[in-house]
Amino acid sequence: MRARTPRGLALRLLLEVERGGRAQLLLDRALSRLDWPERDRAYVTHLVYGALRHLRLLDFHLKPWLPRPEGLPPEVRWALRLGAWEWLSGKPDHARVSPWVEEVKGIYPGLAGLVNAVLRRLIPQEAPECVRLSLPDWLCQAWRAFFGDLAFAQGFNAPAPLFVTALRPVEGLRPGPLPHSYLWEGPKADFSALGLQPQNPASLFAAQLLQARPGERVLDLCGGAGLKAFYLAAQGAEVVSYDLNAKRQEAGRRTARKLGLSVAYRTQDLRNPLSERAAKVLLDAPCTGTGTFRGHPELRYRLKAEDPARMAALQLRLLETAAKATEPGGVLVYAVCSLTEEEGEGVARAFLQRHPEFRPEPFACPLPVLKEGLGVYVAPEGGLDGFYYLRLRRVDSKA
Repeated sequence: MRARTPRGLALRLLLEVERGGRAQLLLDRALSRLDWPERDRAYVTHLVYGALRHLRLLDFHLKPWLPRPEGLPPEVRWALRLGAWEWLSGKPDHARVSPWVEEVKGIYPGLAGLVNAVLRRLIPQEAPECVRLSLPDWLCQAWRAFFGDLAFAQGFNAPAPLFVTALRPVEGLRPGPLPHSYLWEGPKADFSALGLQPQNPASLFAAQLLQARPGERVLDLCGGAGLKAFYLAAQGAEVVSYDLNAKRQEAGRRTARKLGLSVAYRTQDLRNPLSERAAKVLLDAPCTGTGTFRGHPELRYRLKAEDPARMAALQLRLLETAAKATEPGGVLVYAVCSLTEEEGEGVARAFLQRHPEFRPEPFACPLPVLKEGLGVYVAPEGGLDGFYYLRLRRVDSKA
């Protein structure tokens, strides 16, 4: 199926997401190959992200007219969802129904009439809260129990701004919520050439919590391509970034060279101890990513109720490695882009029970706080990802 229109491309991309693809990567790859006007490119993004962020709600509105939606070809079902998203977005019937009828007519001519009938019959209905937010029921229940309500989750379904971290002085950009963080409001550019790195401020704050000084040695664990390492190196720290994914690290090396930054990369399974220690250690651990539903909306439909506990076991093991790599008197920052109790306070409690030589160290958080206690959960407001942070000080004097 070749895409000649924004709607056709959105339909094709969503079929690939349903087969297990990542929306962000698929969009970036597809749009990089097209010379379409910016308006058309933006509309593809609006359709893909809108349909995924509101998927449960769209199916809820379609259900009265589709007694057996699972029996439809995937192309037709996604066309109906996309047409319902345009309806939910306020697009009038004459501008949204016919285009989707034409898209389906080119693939399944016999079902074009069904698409026309269903999209013209949509009417407002009051949806249950979890359906309105398009979240899995198990996660809604866990969040209500832990955070008290779900109001914060509305932020996951808002359009995502593009934040960049400035790795050298810049002018003319609108400041973000943190020092060195800015909003990028133009078309995408060669950010590395400008000394910029796309990065959510909530991710940047994990690196800032280390308060690394020029010349200070920093270990960046589970660093991936090294986004946090770039910031730390730009502040003058001597950074060693560890990760298991050598391919991502090689991409990071190329970016670091373009940025003119010095970052040492070492490939290792971090379930095993390191051969070095440092006074500042950052562990931004692998997680379920429940704080990133805005930028990765498909993730919410792929997670299972047992995943947070499974990830917490891995995080605790990685935190053991990080603890051994932290020098006496040093600082260890644990962070995850997840908002579950298991991966945040649950990991913190389990770790501190085993390690009396570490003490939680309070810090002021300039980002909107969702919950504060043993560490801080940041709310996904204003384009931020949801994050959990814990800063620890090693207080023993053992060598």
